[in-house]
Amino acid sequence: MSVFGQLVFSDQGRGRAVPGRLYGLPVLRAEADPLGFWGERRLRKAGRGLLRGGARRVLVPRDFRRWPLLRQLGLVPVETEGLVRANCVPLALAALASQGLSPYRATVALRGNRAGGEMARAARELCPRVRCLVVDAPSGGEELARWLRREYGVPILPPGERGHLALRFQPGGPPREEAALDLYGPEPDLAGLRLTAPELAEGDREDLPLLAALWEGGKLGRREIKITGSLDRRLEKSYNDRT
Repeated sequence: MSVFGQLVFSDQGRGRAVPGRLYGLPVLRAEADPLGFWGERRLRKAGRGLLRGGARRVLVPRDFRRWPLLRQLGLVPVETEGLVRANCVPLALAALASQGLSPYRATVALRGNRAGGEMARAARELCPRVRCLVVDAPSGGEELARWLRREYGVPILPPGERGHLALRFQPGGPPREEAALDLYGPEPDLAGLRLTAPELAEGDREDLPLLAALWEGGKLGRREIKITGSLDRRLEKSYNDRT
C-alpha cells in the first residue's frame, strides 16, 4: 500500500516532508505557509518533497484551492469512491428512513454501466433487507439479476421499473427515482447524507478524504462510521408529492 501524504498549513512551515502519523495511519507530512510572496514556492517545495517520498495521494486542509499547482507536480487527492461504495448499504437504509420508509416495504434500484463487484456486494447485502431490487446495468446486469433470484429468492425487477431510491455506481442519464445517491467521482453526491467518524477531532469527523485514507489503511471500520444528515428537502418533497 502506498504511503499517504499530508499537507499542513503552518506559518512556520517551509515545505520539508517528514514521516508522521495521523490517527495511527503512517503519513508523509509537509508543513508549508501558503501566504506571502514565497507562498507558492513553499507549496511547490512541499509537493516535490511528498512526491519524492512516494506520497502521490495527498490529504489537504479544508477548502484547499491550490490543486492545479499540486496536480502539475503529479499529486492527486485521496479518492473517496471506495469508502462511499463500501458503506452504500447503510447509506441506503438511512435514506429510506429519512423518507419514512421501512426497507422491508421499499424497492432499491442499483444503476450503472456495469454490474461490477461493488454493485454485486451491495445487492447481496440488500437482498435480505429490502422488498425488491432493480438491477440496471447493460454490462452484466442480467447475469447478476438471475444469480440473485436463484440465491436469495428476492424479486429482481427489470431496469425500467422505478424504485424508492437509486444507488448509482456510474454516471448515466437522469435517474428515474427522485431520491438517488451518486456513488462515483471525486465528490460523490449523497443527497444530504454524510459519513462521519465521531471519534475523530471535531474538524476531521466529516473530512471524507481523511476518512477514506483511514478506511483504506485499516484504521477505521464500519462500526466507527456513522451517517448523519437527511435527504435533501427537494427530494423529500418530490417523494411526498408522488405518494
